[in-house]
Amino acid sequence: MDKEELGQRLAIAREVAGMTQDSVGAAVGLDRTAVGLIEKGTRNVKVGELLKLAEVLGRPVAFFVEPAIPAVVSRRQSPTDSHETTKSLDLELQHFASDVREMVSMGVFTPSGRDGDARTPRTVKQAENAASRFRRQLGGDPSGPLPGLSDACEKLGLYLLATPLGAQGADGGCVEVETDAGVAGVAVINSDKDAGRRRMTTAHELGHWLFGDAYDTNASLEAERMVSAFAIHFLAPRLGVERVWQEVAGWPEPDRAAKVAAEFQLSWSAAIAQLRNLNLVDFEQYELLMGKQPTRGDFLRLGLQLRSDLGSVSLPTGFVAACLDAYAHETLTASRVLQVLRGTVSSDELPDLAPASAERWHAAFLGHSRR
Repeated sequence: MDKEELGQRLAIAREVAGMTQDSVGAAVGLDRTAVGLIEKGTRNVKVGELLKLAEVLGRPVAFFVEPAIPAVVSRRQSPTDSHETTKSLDLELQHFASDVREMVSMGVFTPSGRDGDARTPRTVKQAENAASRFRRQLGGDPSGPLPGLSDACEKLGLYLLATPLGAQGADGGCVEVETDAGVAGVAVINSDKDAGRRRMTTAHELGHWLFGDAYDTNASLEAERMVSAFAIHFLAPRLGVERVWQEVAGWPEPDRAAKVAAEFQLSWSAAIAQLRNLNLVDFEQYELLMGKQPTRGDFLRLGLQLRSDLGSVSLPTGFVAACLDAYAHETLTASRVLQVLRGTVSSDELPDLAPASAERWHAAFLGHSRR
């Protein structure tokens, strides 16, 4: 890690934490000038100083010293959003990618990898076929809802962190991370967005990962459209949507559409668009439904509820289990596992340490006898 890169990461981490150079310096025992020189890359950082800086800014030391991750695959945000909205996203991507790479290098888990045959679809039909193919790989009902979207992504090799990035922040992004055990997909989703939008963003980033376009920073608008087509068919497959639509054939159309949105946990606009995609409503009906977005009370009146597994801060089940198992076997310290799990587990919820194996006791005895 060169001094300039370390300084840049320090500056971004400080800004996202809402701290000034003065406040950071006071917390670690440095003056503002020293912090400024570190951020400019013109002053060396001692190990003790780096440890204090990492603690104050709530980042692992590896975040500051590991090689940079590749360019962001994609950022889902409004074209009118300023560049400032991507700072938090880029920071969290770097942080989470660093955690994933470290856990793999320590043998905490092995990345699932990716199907090497998948390519970005060229037609909507190809996008729908790709969505069906990957749904079948997950097992279970290939046309039903996906309540555990984060875990589904993990099975397909994409490790997902949902975390607050601000209501005006970017929706999310993903990167590929090279490890000794293979490539891993890493995505960060803004949990400050509404539930339906979070899920659509997640499925979109999954498409980027599965189609292997992590380094295509100049992806065409048509390619993006195909990834979005994959995303909606992955979340709401044709057969499943048609089945739900027919199950409530006696309901008024707005209520039928609400049933589809709730069943597949879609935003209203995504649900109506998919009904139009599948020719279940015509253009005139589509226009009318778009102007009748239901309130939460409308959903509750029908016994329906929009929900999401992508909470304020959430991580894949398998990733969490692997980290806690590593703690139980003393591969990870308590402080490190709590940091990696981002507060989703508290210190009093940590599992008991596993009994030491005979091999470990034997190794410890031999080591003691040599002293």
